[in-house]
Amino acid sequence: MMLVQKFFRFVIFLSVFLFSSCKVYQKVDWTKPPLPKEERSISFETRQLSRLVEGDKLYIKTKDSLSYDIVYSMVQNDSIKGQFLQKNNKRIKVPIDTGIPLSQVHILKVKRKNTLLSIGTVIAIPLVFFGLLELLTFNFSFL
Repeated sequence: MMLVQKFFRFVIFLSVFLFSSCKVYQKVDWTKPPLPKEERSISFETRQLSRLVEGDKLYIKTKDSLSYDIVYSMVQNDSIKGQFLQKNNKRIKVPIDTGIPLSQVHILKVKRKNTLLSIGTVIAIPLVFFGLLELLTFNFSFL
């Protein structure tokens, strides 16, 4: 009976994580298909803009150390246009449609699903949870 209960707890806990995924900000050159190492850049280059798709969530750090989270829409008049959601890790109450001049962009990252991290999370969290549960409910009667 105890084994069946543990199994059902495991299935419920696991199903929660199966419907979630890990999304991380990746440098544009690392997005699929990734560029060869010798072609990757540490800082922003305008050629990276060709790898963006309208609706991508971007992290932009400017040369004066300001950071922005935006939903990308287009490049127009030498500016990255989109809906600004955060500035310096503070959520903007009413998102603003505006742009950042390309000359001010230092780092550009795009938010993408990380399959390996998602699978690792789905496997690791239930294992850790049930490991701790077993440790807490372990009978130390031999002491």
